[in-house]
Amino acid sequence: MKSKLFLLCFLLFCFSLEAQIENITEKYNLPNTVSETSGLLFLKGTLITHNDSGDDANLYELDTLSGSISRTISITNATNVDWEDITQDETYIYIGDFGNNNGNRQDLKVYKILKTDYINNTSITAEIISFSYEDQSDFSSKPNNSNFDAEAISVYNDELIIFSKNWTDNTVNAYSMPKTIGTHSAKKIGNYNSNGLITGSAYNSNDNSFLLSGYNTSGSPFVIYMANVDIQNIFNGTIERTELVSAIGIGSQIEGITVIDEGKYFLSREEVNTVFNGIPIVLSQKLYRFDNGSFTALNIEDYNSINLKIYPNPTQEILYINGIEIKKITVFDMHGKTLLKQKKSSNQILIKALTTGTYFLKIVSKYNTIITKKFIKN
Repeated sequence: MKSKLFLLCFLLFCFSLEAQIENITEKYNLPNTVSETSGLLFLKGTLITHNDSGDDANLYELDTLSGSISRTISITNATNVDWEDITQDETYIYIGDFGNNNGNRQDLKVYKILKTDYINNTSITAEIISFSYEDQSDFSSKPNNSNFDAEAISVYNDELIIFSKNWTDNTVNAYSMPKTIGTHSAKKIGNYNSNGLITGSAYNSNDNSFLLSGYNTSGSPFVIYMANVDIQNIFNGTIERTELVSAIGIGSQIEGITVIDEGKYFLSREEVNTVFNGIPIVLSQKLYRFDNGSFTALNIEDYNSINLKIYPNPTQEILYINGIEIKKITVFDMHGKTLLKQKKSSNQILIKALTTGTYFLKIVSKYNTIITKKFIKN
């Protein structure tokens, strides 16, 4: 479903290592037919996407060079109640019809499609996996106030892993269930303070990792990289987070994410037309490509030793940074437009030329840690 941004901001401390995404490249605007691109899958040199609620039960195949729709595949025995993500194994494609903003759905399902059927036909049928969450007992309607919404699914060995979109506490739960036909109870296998709403996932078997996409209550998109995955508690490994607002823009609702090959990914943003903090935000549906091969992070001791401060805030002329060894500083506005860059290792930046308003400061440390802070220019 088309998610609405919260207008209330809050501060939560979430321990995670900051990571670096490389080479974020805007590929092209996606066709209007898929303006609410919600899931993304890379298969045999083509991209597959779908809309969420409001569309027919269609998959759209995209040419990766032009972005144009090359095929539309209809699933004749399916209904798009709220398709939110898509994943695959060697034999099947899985579509998650489990969007649940109100938290009251009792018809959650995953459609399972043979790849050979998909490749050779434009009208196909699916097998159906029905499920419920083992820890849900309350099915009353609570719009945008439930922890049983979900927009992310990935195959992991013989399991389907669902990552929830927790509206009430901005954390994420992980659930596992068999990928076999039938009715299942999805087992909770972990919880993590994502400090934001999770909207997509991609599993990369090359390094046994998940990459989750999402956005926080301030409208900032991010990705979370989960390495050294242990299925018994999926959030026990290394967790690295990268903020994407400077590359993609404030208010971006990134929805789909998929692995191209080792270290390379596609990311899709749905169309956005809203007002955030009094500022109109209009963004087109778009495809991005990026690498994650340079994930480097501080060790725990280094991270805990950081006591990063920026001051004075608000300020008129100079912003000072203490508590981190700086490699590069970038200032960008609320729309993600870069205004100032500084590559020398100075602990201050002159912002006198900026007009009065709210801005973001992105700091890259000598360890390639990325930290983003908000500041006000008087």
